[in-house]
Order: sequence, then structure tokens, then C-alpha cells
Amino acid sequence: MAERQQPVIVSDFDGTVYRSDDPIRFYARQVAGALDRAEAVRFLDVFERYLAEGTAAADGSEDPAEAALLRAAEDGWSVVQALADGHRIDPATVQRAFLASRVHMLDEACWLDPVEPLIDLYAQLRGEVRIVLATNSPAEGLAPLLARMGLADAFDEVVPGAAKPAGLSRWIGANLADRPAELLLSIGDHYRNDIEPAAAVGAATGYIDRFGRADGPATATADRAEDLLPALTAWAHRATSRTAPSI
Repeated sequence: MAERQQPVIVSDFDGTVYRSDDPIRFYARQVAGALDRAEAVRFLDVFERYLAEGTAAADGSEDPAEAALLRAAEDGWSVVQALADGHRIDPATVQRAFLASRVHMLDEACWLDPVEPLIDLYAQLRGEVRIVLATNSPAEGLAPLLARMGLADAFDEVVPGAAKPAGLSRWIGANLADRPAELLLSIGDHYRNDIEPAAAVGAATGYIDRFGRADGPATATADRAEDLLPALTAWAHRATSRTAPSI
């Protein structure tokens, strides 16, 4: 009997497995705290407009530099980083704010919304499909965060500090060394980090485009993870059928 090659789903974490703007708002407030009151108010106003409108927020900006920033931002985390750069806030201050936001996520006061339909699908597929969580979040604090959301045992492998996109490209290369690209699917809400590395090798992709960026082609695109479930299910059926052992 021929050995079976197990298909793999590589899943992003922030904005994919869970969604909530509470951690990003905490991050933004911490960074804005380095500014004087007027600048902080402006910083947070621009940030909130991006969360509400995505790249369309740029159309209402009278400042060309601000408009360019909003069009370039890839998610809520990156818009905070870009605003911080624009205000010349010390990178060490920004990094401390980011780490503080990860600690904040462990607090019950921080609202998190696990995407239950996606998590349920992962649970159904496990055994037939290997489910891997790959996140740029640091390892410290990740295990208790997953436990807080009831996800401690939801994945076959967890890759923290993944250093996406380059780190994900390396991980995919290593894991596809002896198998066809069709046996891997990457899902996430950050095109450059989550989609490009998989698409570059011909693997399947599921792009969650909440902010209407339309950054590039994917096997399936939707503004919510739930709307990608039919595409993930169809891919899993094809992949597992392809790898069924022959006698």
C-alpha cells in the first residue's frame, strides 16, 4: 500500500482564528500616549476611520501623506505602525505597546471573538488534514491565550514568531519538499504575509479581505472567514481524495 501524504492547512491567527478590534485599540492608545493631546486625538481619529472604512478612509483625507498611509496599511496593526512612523515615535515605544497589547489579550476584560465556524471546520478536518497555526505573535503568552479561547488543543502544530512572510516561505518550502503544492492551503487576512508565500509555489489560498484592499489573486477571497468555508471544504475534499492510499 502506498504511503499517504497528509494535506496541510496553514492558518493565520489574528483576524483569522479570532477577530476583535479590542487588542488593536489598546495598542493604538498605548502608542498615542507618547504624543501630546492634540496629536494623540488626531492619531486615534485616523486609526478609527481605517477600522471603520478600510482603504476607503483615504478618500476622505485632505492630507496626501495621510491618504497614502491609509491606502498602504494592510491591517489595523500596520496602520498603527505607519501612524507611529509618521509621528516619529521611538520604535522601542511602539514595540513595548505591542507587547503590552498581547498581555492585555490575556485579560478577561479584553473581548475576543473566536471564529467558531472556522474552528469547527478545522476540528472536522483534523485527522484527514493537518491543521497548523502560524503566527507572527511571540511564543511568550501564546499558549495561555489559546487556552483562554478554548483552543489549546485545536491545532496539530503551532508556529509562533513565524516571521512572515519570509519565515512562512521557508516553512512552506520545508514542508512541501516531498509533496505537491496542491496539498497545502494557507488562509489569512494579510495578503503579503499569508497569501503570497503560498501562492508563489502554487498552493491554494484563502484571503480574508476585511478592508477591501484587493491586494492580489487568491483561490478564494471573502471579507469574512465564514464565507471561505465552502472553498476550504472543497479543497479538503480534493486534497484528501488525491492522497487516498492506493492498494
